[in-house]
Amino acid sequence: MWVPRIIRSASLRTRVAVASAAAASAVVAAFTILTSLVLANNDAAQLDRRLDSIVDASMFPEQLQDPRRGVLTTGRSRSTGEVVFQRGFQLPVLPPGTQTVEVNGVEYRVRTLPVDQEGGVLMSIGIRADSILLSAGRIPEYTLVGLVTVLIAGGLGWLLAGPAIRPLRKLTEQTATLGEGSDSMPGVRGVREAEELSDAMSAMLHRLAAAQQATTNSLQAAQDFAANATHELRTPLTAMRADLDTLRIHDLPEDERAEVVADLARAQRRVEAIITALGQLASGQLAQVEDRELIDVADLLDRVARENARSGAEIVVQTDDDIGAVWGWPGGLRLAVDNLLRNALTHGEATRIVLHAHRGGGVLTIVVDDNGRGLPAEEHTTVLGRFRRGSTAAPGGSGLGLALVAQQAALHGGGIELSDGPLGGLRATLTVSTSPRPSDAQPR
Repeated sequence: MWVPRIIRSASLRTRVAVASAAAASAVVAAFTILTSLVLANNDAAQLDRRLDSIVDASMFPEQLQDPRRGVLTTGRSRSTGEVVFQRGFQLPVLPPGTQTVEVNGVEYRVRTLPVDQEGGVLMSIGIRADSILLSAGRIPEYTLVGLVTVLIAGGLGWLLAGPAIRPLRKLTEQTATLGEGSDSMPGVRGVREAEELSDAMSAMLHRLAAAQQATTNSLQAAQDFAANATHELRTPLTAMRADLDTLRIHDLPEDERAEVVADLARAQRRVEAIITALGQLASGQLAQVEDRELIDVADLLDRVARENARSGAEIVVQTDDDIGAVWGWPGGLRLAVDNLLRNALTHGEATRIVLHAHRGGGVLTIVVDDNGRGLPAEEHTTVLGRFRRGSTAAPGGSGLGLALVAQQAALHGGGIELSDGPLGGLRATLTVSTSPRPSDAQPR
């Protein structure tokens, strides 16, 4: 039907007004029915009382012949049933008691009772049963009152709905002015439902912003991976192709052939290292807060030390008794510590490495000292960049090991610093926040 469709497309204010009018209509209808029942009962009681007074007055012989307007009186002999007295229209034969009968199309309330007169008479006295309060003439009045009540209720609903929906209008205006990428909106106060809707929309915007950021990070990681892979793999792949052409075209002596094969192996290891490191960098860019876990620091350091023990170097782990655990990405933090250890073993050629961990001031500090050949002071900062190799680095590396450490340090709310160590080699100081709240830093 067209009416429900109009209501469905109407504003909330109009709906409140219509609902108020409908509620008023229901109340008026219920009140009218209840009032009608009460008035009908009241009319019946009044008619019976009036009839009682007329009957009492008519029982006196001297008043029996008195004419009364709208009163019908019919007397019948109790023995023969013949009419012995009549005033007005004749009433039908009725048993003793009170009944409502119709005479010439008009309802009368009739009281019938025996009278000891002229050998016994059965007297019926009736009055018109017209209702004063429920007369047909008052129907237009009741209808008009009902219509006015409905209109007043609808108007009040319209007026009162204005302030009530003002927070929703404000919420609509704020939503319409939100810029692209907005992840929050001003709170709306005044109506509980509007406040709940505002909070729900803010939460939804946060989720959408987080999803958009995750998508952006994924796209950026893919672009970075492709760009870096294209740039960094070109040189080793070109060298490998040249070595393969040399082996295919020339019949080299055994010693020269072995040297070309060794070059191929080094280039292959470098390509593998670059691809692995680029994948780890991309994974770091896609780290999600919900993936964090509690990391047992002492256990992590012990596992890294055991896995690198086969290198032949002496690896010592020293931790405070209250070192405890920190929130973070287990794989990422382990990668950072492992890269620092491998950097000391591979590029520093260290024979003794000391891992020391302590916490204080809301920060976990992991220090890696080695007795290797160290690094010039002017390179302590530059080697932390991507594809930056130190002057003392061994061949075949990716140039991304320390960049990965810096990325994980930033993700964990800390940092990495290189300096000269007390063992004669390099000291790497990795800091990690011990706060359960993740860092807002997003490496690129």
